[in-house]
Amino acid sequence: MEFFGLDIGSHNLKVVQLTKSGKQYRLVAFGSGPSTQKGLASEADADLTALAEAIKKLHQETKISTKNVTTALPQDQVFTRTVNLPPLSEEELRSAIKWEAEQYVPIPLEEATIAHQVVGQIKIDTQQKTQVLIVAAPKRLVNKALKVIKTAGLNCVGLETEIVAVARSLVAPGGDSALIIDLGAKATDMAVVENGLVVFSRSISTAGEALTRAIASSLGLDPTQAEAYKKAYGADPQKLEGKVREAIGPILEVVVKEIEKTIEYYRSETKRTVNRVILSGGTAGLPEVVNLMASKLSLEIQVGDPFDQVTMEEALKKRLSQVQAPFYAVAVGLAMKNL
Repeated sequence: MEFFGLDIGSHNLKVVQLTKSGKQYRLVAFGSGPSTQKGLASEADADLTALAEAIKKLHQETKISTKNVTTALPQDQVFTRTVNLPPLSEEELRSAIKWEAEQYVPIPLEEATIAHQVVGQIKIDTQQKTQVLIVAAPKRLVNKALKVIKTAGLNCVGLETEIVAVARSLVAPGGDSALIIDLGAKATDMAVVENGLVVFSRSISTAGEALTRAIASSLGLDPTQAEAYKKAYGADPQKLEGKVREAIGPILEVVVKEIEKTIEYYRSETKRTVNRVILSGGTAGLPEVVNLMASKLSLEIQVGDPFDQVTMEEALKKRLSQVQAPFYAVAVGLAMKNL
């Protein structure tokens, strides 16, 4: 079945369509356009209709050849938890997941859509355990996303979380374990990935918009100017006498501390460690941010390329060279789903 990936970001919409032959993906079409101001965060019908129109327009402009679409729910509005359970039958597993969800999901279960994925088998103190990733999304959010897709004249064939899509695009099956950091506008999402599967994830609200606010406050700029300064100068100490780096330094320090907490929690829970960090999202492409974070974490850090597993024609490659590849990580991962 043909379908494409749609990333409904808080600032931008991104679409990617792929085909697959054997184990090789090929890029068919991609593109981006502005999202609406409130996006999926709004409850107003008028706002959701406007978002649907923006999606419909982007679908037409990019000449996507199908109306079937997979999309992702905002990670900061979805609850995830990895649990270790004894070996169970499928029926026992469903019962255990419901019990675990009642403990960890902070909303009534009747208001949530629950899904799970068996990650693998591990040994804890000589006992065999089954690792299971539990995902819970508010039904209200799921229904809004489906309504927007339908209003745009499209057919939703898949829903998942943003970080699962990012993991699929940045870590090939069988690849080394890694910690993915998706630096978005409103949230920074983190996930430990093993064998191509998310085994642990969390989200914090410190992200790109916080950097912009810090620059605006420190340099006396309006938000539009601050955003432009952020993209142009980033954490480069040589640009603008290092004033932008100085402004965003404390915000990046918060992100670094949260990364360290995530790595330590994962180590304490699994007795395994993370040796590689992959940055994704628009903020990952800011000048010198990777070097600054690498110096503080003392780990190998790289900017992920979601198109690393994808071949493409020269015309598309030329177009892609003019944009930041990490920007498309969610959309690429969605386009790879079940291909």
